Amino acid sequence: MKHFQLVVLPVIENDGKYLLTKRIDKYSDYHGKWQLPGGAMEFSETPEKALRREVHEELGIEVNIVKLIPTIDIKVRGKWQGIFISYLCSMKDENAEIILNEEASKFQWFTLEEIKKLDNLFEGCLEVILLCN
Repeated sequence: MKHFQLVVLPVIENDGKYLLTKRIDKYSDYHGKWQLPGGAMEFSETPEKALRREVHEELGIEVNIVKLIPTIDIKVRGKWQGIFISYLCSMKDENAEIILNEEASKFQWFTLEEIKKLDNLFEGCLEVILLCN
């Protein structure tokens, strides 16, 4: 059965570096790829509420939404279609400890130049980050 989901992605920036997480998904080709955190909106959520929930679930932190990134990305994978809405964000508390959930094995802050050199970057991440600059 075909279905689609609205997905929210935070581009969390701090001092010219961007937060990426390393995906755990052992049953797909996406396992071990660097990605923007985020996830699907739930019924009755606004994109902003979903973004804050996903960030808290995946990273254990709170963010400030700086702005909506002017793009809507669409990806089709088999019978699934994702519609991606992205926001530039900052950490509410830059000293907050990031605590990953089971969806990622590690996190790291990267400069734009470092992201451009990653060979295991999830598709579409670089393009969204470039729109922040």
